[in-house]
Amino acid sequence: MSLHVLATFVARPDTVEQLRPLLLSLVEPIRQDPGCTRCHLVSNNADGTEFVFVEEWLDEPALERHLSDAFIAGVVQQAAPLLAQPLTLHRYTSL
Repeated sequence: MSLHVLATFVARPDTVEQLRPLLLSLVEPIRQDPGCTRCHLVSNNADGTEFVFVEEWLDEPALERHLSDAFIAGVVQQAAPLLAQPLTLHRYTSL
């Protein structure tokens, strides 16, 4: 059963232009992850500071391997000081 993930990053208004390319740099590496079946980065039309990764993973172990990857962790760490609030990660299971 696949696992759906929403990872939300909310930039401070003065850091949007720094955060956007940093997050965009993650899209292709995430898509290349063997456990990833889908990855899209979207921005909120009503709030330009909010970016959301919409992802689908084969299973929980695949997501956990991804989250422990040094490259992913490094970019998330670089993003942290640009955020207005902590990153949120929500996991959903298909019905």
